[in-house]
Order: sequence, then structure tokens, then C-alpha cells
Amino acid sequence: MKNRYLKYGQIFLLAVLIISMGACKKDDFLNVSPKGSLTDATTFSSEDNADLFVNDIYNQLPDINNEDQVLDQYTDNDFVGAAWMTGQSVVRSNSINPSNVPGGPANSFSWSGLYSDIRKCNVFLQEAAKNKGNFSADWYTQRVGEVTFLRAFFYSILYTNYNGVPIITTPLDNSDGSNIFVARGTADQTVAFIEADCDAAAGALAAKAPQTGRATSGAALTLKGWIELFAASPLSNKTNDPAKWAKAAATNLQVINSKAYSLFSDYNGQFLAVNNWNSETIFARGYAAPNKGHKKEGMLGPVIVHGGEQAWGNLAPTQNLVDDYEMDNGKPITDPTSGYDPQHPYANREQRFYESIVYDGSAWQGDIWESRIGGNNQIDLGSTSDISNTGYNGKKTLDESINGQTSLGISPNTSNYIFYRYAEVLLSYAEAQNEAVGPDQSVYDAVNQVRTRVALPNLPGGLSQADMRTDIHRERRIELAMEDKRWYDIRRWDITTGPNGVLTTPDYGMEITPNDNTPHTTNLTYKRVITFNNTFSEYMNWLPIPQSVMEQNKNLTQNPGY
Repeated sequence: MKNRYLKYGQIFLLAVLIISMGACKKDDFLNVSPKGSLTDATTFSSEDNADLFVNDIYNQLPDINNEDQVLDQYTDNDFVGAAWMTGQSVVRSNSINPSNVPGGPANSFSWSGLYSDIRKCNVFLQEAAKNKGNFSADWYTQRVGEVTFLRAFFYSILYTNYNGVPIITTPLDNSDGSNIFVARGTADQTVAFIEADCDAAAGALAAKAPQTGRATSGAALTLKGWIELFAASPLSNKTNDPAKWAKAAATNLQVINSKAYSLFSDYNGQFLAVNNWNSETIFARGYAAPNKGHKKEGMLGPVIVHGGEQAWGNLAPTQNLVDDYEMDNGKPITDPTSGYDPQHPYANREQRFYESIVYDGSAWQGDIWESRIGGNNQIDLGSTSDISNTGYNGKKTLDESINGQTSLGISPNTSNYIFYRYAEVLLSYAEAQNEAVGPDQSVYDAVNQVRTRVALPNLPGGLSQADMRTDIHRERRIELAMEDKRWYDIRRWDITTGPNGVLTTPDYGMEITPNDNTPHTTNLTYKRVITFNNTFSEYMNWLPIPQSVMEQNKNLTQNPGY
């Protein structure tokens, strides 16, 4: 781990230096291109030519399946021991500041990058309108709807990380001396703008895309419902206004009532390439062969397989996450009647545990994976190798048929990266409706659909609003684990800090010690061990605007605390 990470870290630091030097250019935060460079008449002279422009905007969607620093590393779900990785070195070390703003997976949080993407959207919307006569009415309506959705998507990443941001709807150009330095919109203004773009896109687009991978009305409404859920949550909704929760519930209910989506029968199988664009997928980034795939198995998969080093092991679930998986009877392990045995901690757990986690004694690619002391993947508490620091490896979203070295060599996997799927809509509706009116039958129905798919019993009746909230939070964590959702949830719920804050309490792993000298003994002792002591400050729930951007645009105000 250290040799590979050190080399990788040096390359990363060099790249950051180059980017930082480039960011000193005047006006770069808006990526203003020379006038006319993106508006050549030939680009918008035909549908085929203009489609190339639209396809380039789709290509700006975060390439997260080719990213080894997954977003769960910023949270209590995943811990990788490489000290240079952003999750450990910056986020969970209380070190976020305007000079080292976390970039997120595939640099998806990048302020300048997102405004560059937004500018592409604005250029298309402006030029397509000017050249409308070159296009059929159906093509124009469809593509304008798609690009309007994509603009909302890019703004949603800005809003959910930085709060209110400058709202720019035209491709700014300072060649005539006009002022391009736009002040931040308020949080409410930013949310309203995203909602309006989503409504416009939903009105223009079909429920199902004529081509897989393109935006739909369902995707637009899902994005709108997500942004409204974020805005209704404690981080943003300080007075707990129930109307905000009700609005989020209503939008997510629109997606449910559209009947356009349904839960796919195979919980983990839905992430495999053979099931791309299945009934549950609402919006995703697609990949294609040859040379357009990704190397997820090599970057994230188990390290030692059949005696050889196959992968980097960068998906290492924490004991904190493992402890939240229920028993197969639907009871949490903290319930004394659940049947949980701390000396047989992996017995009789819920289905999603077995589909998501590689644990001591489980199989990966026909090899028994052992994180116990003396095992082939012995827990690496010293972070001296690639092997897991927690005693676990993730397998959710990975294709077990692809060897790690093959993955790193030729990137053969073409499974989608799913941004939104139907299970999240059900849980978002349940959460918003519970907060708006309490745990009515529709809340139970939504959560129980998700549980039924993985053979869990329904939630018990008669839950209080607070108890239902606890169950929904746990359900969301488990259902969406390793899908880059936890970072947003723990922040919007405002549970990162405090005595039991998830980023102010330690990350844990499981140290397993054989009690005899038998190689594959079942006589084992299990001990929870601290892998990292997290620290985090409340104000870091909102990322700072990068210092270089603040220096370029004097009309911006920094987020509090920085």
C-alpha cells in the first residue's frame, strides 16, 4: 500500500500543483472561453452536429467508476489506511480549508469544473434557441429538456456541497468589459432555480428515454425531490418547517405514482453490466467497450486472491457500518432478542450484508477470504500494505467474474454508475412524509417495499415518528451503502458532530484471533478495534469556496467558519 500510494500521492500532488497554478488565471473560475470558440455556426447547423455538443455535456457526468477514492471514505462507512487519501488526510482529520477543498470522487465537487459544465449547458441552450430553425420540433424539445436537466444536475452538486451559489444562466463573456463576477444566490434561490430547471425538463421529457442513458422526466423529478429533501433536512431547515418536508414528499410521490420504475429483483445484481438500464435505474452514467469501461474491481476489490495480489482493496467497510446490518429476523443487533452472537457475528445476518461485504470466512472468486490473524488477508492495522485496515472488503457493485489485475489492465467492466435508483425514491418519500405528518401507512408501505425485496420482515406497527426516523436512517444507510450517498445524508441530517457524531467518533475494524493453531479453525475471538480517530467541525458540513476562486471574484462571500 505505502509504495503504491506514495507514488500515486506524488503524482496527485504534482497534478494539484499544476491545477493550482492554472487556477490563478483571471476569471478561470467561470472557465470563460474566447468569444466564438464554442458558437461556430456549423456546430448548430444540424441535429447531428448539435448532438455531438450534447453528448460532450453528458460526458462531463462524473466518471466515478474509474475512481479509487470513493465518497464513502469521507464518512463512517469506509476506511482506507493510506494517509494521503483525502478522506483521512483532510475530511476526517478536521483539516478542510479553502486551500485544500476536497474534490470528491472523480473531482466531482470541483467549483471551476462544475461551472465549466454549466457553461456548456448555457451555450447549448442559447445557441440552440438562436438556430431553432435548423432542428425538428421534437428534437429541439427533447435536447433542450435534457440539457436543462443536466444543468440542474451540476447545480445540485454545487448546492449540496457549498450551499447557495452564483446562478448563471447565460454563457458569460467579458470581452465587452461587462462584469462577469456574479455574487452567490441564497440557498432558497439556488434550490428554487434547480426546481425550476427540473420542472422544465420534466415537462419536456418522456418518462422513459428513447435512448438509454439520456435524461427523462423521472430523472428530473427524482433530482427535484432529492434537492427538496436536502433543503428540508436539519442542516438547511433550522426551524423544521413541515411544509418543506411535505414538498419533498409530494415530488418523490410523483415519481412513485408515475409507475415508470420498479425494484429490480436482484439487489446486488442490478449493478452488473448484464443488468444495465434495468427497471430500477432512473439515471446513470453508462460505459461502453472497447476502451470505454472501468477498472473498479482492480481499484476496490479484495487484495489477495488465490495467493496472489489482485487488487488495491480501496473498498474497506468499517465495523460501524457492519454493525448496522440487521439480523435476518429484521431486528438490529443491539436488540437483546435479535439472536446476535458476538462470537459468531456473521451468522444469520440480513441478505444485504452477504451481498455487500466480504468478511472473514466468506468466499470471493472461489477463494476463502480470511482477515483473521495469520489469514491470507490478515487485517493490516499498521497500514503497511494494501490489505484492509478494517477486516472487511466491500463487494457491492463489483463484478466477481473480473479479476483485479485484468480490471486494472484493460478496464473491461461496462456496468453503469447509477446516480439515482427507485429504492432511493421510496426511502426519500418515506423520510419526507414521516417528517411532514408522521408514520402513516404510506410511510410503512414505502419502507417495507425496500425491505421485502431483500427478504426482511415488515417494520413493526405503531412506531413513533422518532422511532420511524431511526429505522429510515438505518434503512437508507444499508440500502445505499457504497453508492456515495452517506456523505450527503450525514451532513443534511446534521449528525457529523457532537458526542455521538459519526465524524467525531472513531472508525472501527474487527480483529479476529484464532484460539488454536488449526489453519482454518472456527474457534476464534472477535475484538472491535479502533482504526482511526475521526475529528470534524460543524462548520465543515458546508465546504469552503476555494481560495483561488475567492481571490478571483470579490463579489463572493465565504461560508462561515473559514
